[in-house]
Amino acid sequence: MHNLWKTTTLGLLALSAIVGTSTLTTAYLLRPPVTRPEEAPPSVAPTPAVRAAVVRVAPVARKVAAPASRADCDTVADRAARIAKPGALGAVLGAGLGAAGGGIANGGKGAGQGALIGGLAGAALGAGYGAYKTKAECGAVFGDGAR
Repeated sequence: MHNLWKTTTLGLLALSAIVGTSTLTTAYLLRPPVTRPEEAPPSVAPTPAVRAAVVRVAPVARKVAAPASRADCDTVADRAARIAKPGALGAVLGAGLGAAGGGIANGGKGAGQGALIGGLAGAALGAGYGAYKTKAECGAVFGDGAR
């Protein structure tokens, strides 16, 4: 029973680290642009010889993901593929992290169990994320997505 709690604790720590770093990364990438206050107009118009040069700085362009084209959302198979890709990636990453955590906690048998549990959890979370993005970009997960 002792090893079960050790494995659970290591798994929760790994999951917390993943969630924390992904949350911070998302917050950093989606932060609002910095706005600079405009200069106050002078109360007296300067003479042309004394006018100061004003340098305008263009705002930094942020990379924004383009919405999915309708060709990516036309059929149920296209939408299923949009869900399966992050699900497969989550399964692979979850299995790797689970095997590492299980191996540390309980040796070879723990690595296999950790890989199984991590793979299932990663697949579920990845597919859920894929479904969320498909709903946001296509209008519906399956069926007609009237935008």
